[in-house]
Parts: sequence; C-alpha cells; structure tokens
Amino acid sequence: MKMQNIFWSAAILLVCNFISRCLGFAYKIILVRLIGPEGVGITEMISPVYSLALVLASLGVPLAMSKLLANELGRRNFQNIRRIQHTSLVLLTVLGAAAALLCAALAPLAMQRLNPDPRALGYLRALAPAIFIVTVCSGFRAYFQATKQIGVIGISQNIEQIVRVAAGAALAVWLLPQGLEKAVLGVAAATVLGELSGLLYIWLQYRRQRPQNSAPPTVSRLQVSLSLLTYGAPVTLQRLISSGILLLQATILPMALMQRGLSSSQATAAYGNFSGVALSLIHLPGIFTATLAMALLPAIAEISAGDKLCLGRRVNQSLHLTAVIAAPFSLLFYTHAGQLCGWLFHAPEAAPPLRILALGAFFIYAQSALTSILQGLGKLHSLLFSLLVSGTVFLLAIRLLTPLYGLPGAAAAYLLLAFAACLCNYLCLRAACNLRLEWLNIFVKPLLALAPCLPLLKKTEQLCSAFFNNDLAAFVLAAGICGLAYLLLLGLLKGLPAVMLRYLRPLKHRTP
Repeated sequence: MKMQNIFWSAAILLVCNFISRCLGFAYKIILVRLIGPEGVGITEMISPVYSLALVLASLGVPLAMSKLLANELGRRNFQNIRRIQHTSLVLLTVLGAAAALLCAALAPLAMQRLNPDPRALGYLRALAPAIFIVTVCSGFRAYFQATKQIGVIGISQNIEQIVRVAAGAALAVWLLPQGLEKAVLGVAAATVLGELSGLLYIWLQYRRQRPQNSAPPTVSRLQVSLSLLTYGAPVTLQRLISSGILLLQATILPMALMQRGLSSSQATAAYGNFSGVALSLIHLPGIFTATLAMALLPAIAEISAGDKLCLGRRVNQSLHLTAVIAAPFSLLFYTHAGQLCGWLFHAPEAAPPLRILALGAFFIYAQSALTSILQGLGKLHSLLFSLLVSGTVFLLAIRLLTPLYGLPGAAAAYLLLAFAACLCNYLCLRAACNLRLEWLNIFVKPLLALAPCLPLLKKTEQLCSAFFNNDLAAFVLAAGICGLAYLLLLGLLKGLPAVMLRYLRPLKHRTP
C-alpha cells in the first residue's frame, strides 16, 4: 500500500475517532438528562465488569492476530493469511460465546459481591450478548488493521455509535414510564444493537475482499492458536490489571459513600455524578489528546532504539501539545464547574469533584500521551509497573478520602492516580532516553498565556450577557474569544508547539 493511502487511512481513523468520542460525550449528556445520575450510576458501575469480561473474552488474540497477519503479508506468504484469519475467528467465536454465557450465568454471584445496587444485575445480563459480538468483531478489525485499511475500522465505530445513541435515546424515552430499571435495560439493548451494526458493516467489507489463495498453508491451526495466545498474554495481563482497578473503583467508591451516610440509591446517584458527569467533562479534551495519542503510536514505533535524542524530542512535543490543550479547559472547568454541569447534564451536584479534577487536568491528559509513547516503544513491563503503583495509590486514596470528604475526596484520589501514573511513566522514559523536560514550553508559557484569560473571560462574559438573554450563549462566545486570545498570547510568547504549526500548513506543503 502506498504511503499516501496509508496517510489517508490514518487520517480517516483519526477523524472517525474524533466523531465517535463526540458522539459518546453527547450520548452521556442525553442519558443523564433522561435517566438521571442514578440511572447513569448503574451503567457506570457495570462498565468495569463489562470491560473485564471483554478482556477475558479476547485474551489479546486480536492484537496478536494483527501482528501475525502483518508479518505474513510482509513476507508475501499469502497462503497463510486465510489460515490465520480463519483460526483466529474460530478461537474468538468460542472465547466470546464462553465469556458471554459465563457472564450471564455468574452475574448474580458477581453483583452480590461487587455491587450494592440490585438493579445492576439485569443491566449486566442484558449486556452479555454484546460481549460475544464485540469479541467476534475484534477479529475482523484486526484483519483491516493488519492490511492498513484502518479507515474501515473508524467507519464501523461511527456506525456503532450512531446506532447506539439513536436506539439508546429512543428506548430510554419509551421505557422510562415503566420504571428506571426498564429504562436501563433499554440502554443495554442499545449497546447490543450498536455493536451488532458495527459487526455487520465490517463483515460485509470483509466479504468483499477476504483472502483467497489455493496454495496449501505452511502453518498448522495448532501453531497459529499457540502463537495467538502466547503473544497476547502480556497485553492481556496489562488490560486485566487496568480493568481490575476500574472494577475495584466501582465497588469501593459506592461503599465508601454509604459509609459517609448515603443510602444505596443515593450512593448510586453520587457515583453517576462522579463517573458519568464529572469524569465525562474532565475527559472532554481527551477528544483531542486521545487523537494525539493515536497519532503518536506509529511516530514513536518508527524511532530506532538508539535515537534517544529524537525520542526525547517527541516526548517533549507531545507533552507541550497536551499542556497547550489542557490549560484553557482547566480554567473553564474550574471557574464554570457548576454552570457546565447544570447546562449540559442538569446535574449541578457534580460541580465540586469537577472543580478539583480541573486543578490537575494536565496530569490526566499527559497520562494517556505518556502511556501511548511507552506502548510505541514496546515497554510493556514499564506500563505494568506504572499500572500497579498508580492503581494501588488510587484505591488506597479512595478508601481513605471518600468516607471523609465524599465526591471531592474521590476526585482527589483520581488526581493522585493520574499524578502517580505520570511520574512512573516519566521515570521509565527518563531511564530509556535520558529525558529532559522542556519546563519552559510545557509549564511556564501556557500558564503565562492563560493568566490574563481569567479576568478577560469574566469581563467578556459580562459584555456578552448584555447582548444575549441566554447565559450559555454568552459563555460560549466569551470562551471562544478568550481561546483566541490565549492562542495569540501563546504565539507571542513563542509557545505554540512546532508540531501544531506544521500540521496547520496546507497538506500540499508537507513532506512525505
């Protein structure tokens, strides 16, 4: 495949990922408005269980499958492509079916031990078919990733999100008069429908170009199966730990809130405000930083192991861009936490944890960038170490701070998680490439450019309110003006990232 086609495929995936995240954020707003923080709390409590089941269902096979297919394509062993693809899909089908059945069968026992809200049981059982669908779909996505047709993956994700959002909103409105538990089941059914539509699209694309070769393969099904399971083991372990940390969060946090005196229903609603509202808002800039993280993976992977200077430059570029994005959002989240939670979600109770999260938003976004860099370098042991340390700090902080301070304590624990992860990742990168941070660009210049924006935001908002009767419209206009002023000041300070300036140039001026 030509480099131009690879570039456009990557560009399509980045755009689709951006659209998918925007749709996901809009869907969260719709759900909170329709079923309230309590209903969203139920879905958020089950999300880690669902993620853990998906990890156990795939066992890292899709990643290993993509790697094997890419290797055989590079060697032009086309006769082995179909053997690998067929064996992988059979394995994923068996694993997905077993995981879905076990999830449905063991759901009562799991909920009895992990979740204090009995309404979560029905939601988890209703999600079980999606485990099978996602696992099978991951096999087809691995094929398109190996053949560098990643635009197909992005489009399938967008189709899945569109169907999920439309079906979820419709089912929630239809079923809510029958009770909150029924509406939550409708949300689960929408997830299944969305995943099914994504699978249908990607299967149709695969049928049009599935590998055909009459030559006998040189590898057996047993060899392929062993290679798939062996290669995927380290990634599976990392994802299991990550999912386990989220699962413990969803278990410990509601219990800690109940220790503070909240009832089970109130704890579920509070968890919905924290995970479904405050975390959703603070991760909104992740729409941009996650796209950066996706773009970093191939850029880091292509750097030779001995080119420490280039690696250090890429790390500083990514952190610089992350800081430039994080600074204005942190200001808005801190100064307008109550308004944003009220305007978007009708959940002003989520404002206190959001305000605390805004204080350390940079570390939340930098965590994903540094993790992507370590993944690109293949430093799985470093990532595992970072996960264990930061996860332990996080769970201990939740257990200690939440009973004392409620949701603000949980937000402080989340910041400790992000800071510990960033620190561990930084130490690992420093050992790998003698990394020296460009403190002036990453911290000083964004803060200097941001400082005048606080009084400017207040004054501009007052002026805009004189022309608009709508407070939200006045805020959006004032925020836009302050954002432009921030970028202008940053440019005057020569603090705009070079990578941002390069990608703002016309496409025809780029070098291949």
